Amino acid sequence: MSPPSAVAAMSSRQTLALAAMAAVAGLLVWPFSPVDSLVRAGCLTLLAIALWTTGWLPPWLTALAFFTLGMIGKVAPAGVVFAGFASSAVWLVFSGAVLGEAMRHTGLAQRLADRLAPALCPSYARAVAGTTLFSAAMLFVMPSAMGRAMLLLPILASLADRLGFAPGLRARHGLILGGLFGTYLPATTVLPANIPNNVLVGSMESVLGVVPSYGAYFLLHFPILGALRTVLLIGLLVLLYRDGSSRPARVAPAPREPASLPQRRLGWLLAVSVALWSSDAWHHIPAAWVGMAAALACLYPGSGLLPADAFGKLRFEAIFYVAGIVSLGAVADASGLGAALARQALDVLPLSPDAPGLAFALLAGLATVVGLGVTLPGVPPVVTPLVPDLARAVGWTPMAVAMTEVVGFSSVILPYQAPPLVVAIQSGYLPGRDVVRFCLLTSALTIFALWPLDYWWWRWLGVVG
Repeated sequence: MSPPSAVAAMSSRQTLALAAMAAVAGLLVWPFSPVDSLVRAGCLTLLAIALWTTGWLPPWLTALAFFTLGMIGKVAPAGVVFAGFASSAVWLVFSGAVLGEAMRHTGLAQRLADRLAPALCPSYARAVAGTTLFSAAMLFVMPSAMGRAMLLLPILASLADRLGFAPGLRARHGLILGGLFGTYLPATTVLPANIPNNVLVGSMESVLGVVPSYGAYFLLHFPILGALRTVLLIGLLVLLYRDGSSRPARVAPAPREPASLPQRRLGWLLAVSVALWSSDAWHHIPAAWVGMAAALACLYPGSGLLPADAFGKLRFEAIFYVAGIVSLGAVADASGLGAALARQALDVLPLSPDAPGLAFALLAGLATVVGLGVTLPGVPPVVTPLVPDLARAVGWTPMAVAMTEVVGFSSVILPYQAPPLVVAIQSGYLPGRDVVRFCLLTSALTIFALWPLDYWWWRWLGVVG
């Protein structure tokens, strides 16, 4: 049983959350005081962000409250309020959960961990570096960050078990954080490897009539925000999570036993899926539907890849959470809240061609702040329409100004902004406090150390004056 003080504290938090929801509900439905649509959307958005950030309620319950209050208060049409369920991110979560469970059920995750573990066991630094670099390499093969996270998490957990890092140990959390952040943070610097990147390209094409090439985008962003940040990420993890329990157990190479029939079937299924994911520019089948086809093959009766009652055992909390996050961005965009906030910021920002370094920081900061309100995939639809005005204010090309959005949404300040990080928490692989703390640390490191270096890299390339 929990101590009485803990129960009382939890009860008080839930009471405060209920009071906040009641206040917002009253504001949305009170008939004698019509409220501006931007204020209504702002109150609902602020409530959801506050509850997700504080953790006073389970995240899936906050998502359900967001859907309910959004419809009761007529904040946006149903198609907007529930836009998250039509998003590919939600179905990537579902298919990833199915594939992850299949990897556990067949033992394929453990088999892969057995193959990787001997190369990582000499030291904790080598274990963290190996898992982080392996996960980072996946972004060049598999375009969806959500799909990569769902595929990698069971492998990372099995690898931690194989190295002797039991659940609850700090060293285990550091290892899994390395894999998770290693496959997400550098992905913002490789054009097709993350949802915000692809949304930015679509927004630029519709607003500016021009899009960056893969090579130009890679050269501009990857050296500092991709490669250098990955190195710093490894050092930060080793520094923070190495303790007396962090020395990996000596792991002998696993005996070369033949793979079982279900493992071979699942291996071929994953190989085909990865091949289709990596060639989506050719066949134009989105990653979500490739994943759903693979999930259907796993769930099909008689496949041997999952138990007969697998569907009933899947956890759907993460699906509602991700749907809520995506819907929040849709509501903020459709209501005009995001654009209104951005234009207000534009009116007060001291942008000038005479201070290019300050302009770089302010433009990247604008995208970062917008990302707190509409989540990271929502940054390009809000900021890109402002690019022509911003370009005139700072005297840069529209392409250069648009690229500062990447600098902004590469800084993940809180987990709710990035669904792959949310899924790791909701699936039980990592404690929420560790992910929140590491988001704050990496975003501070990025803003205060890497943004200045990135600016000078841009100047050396001749992108800005």
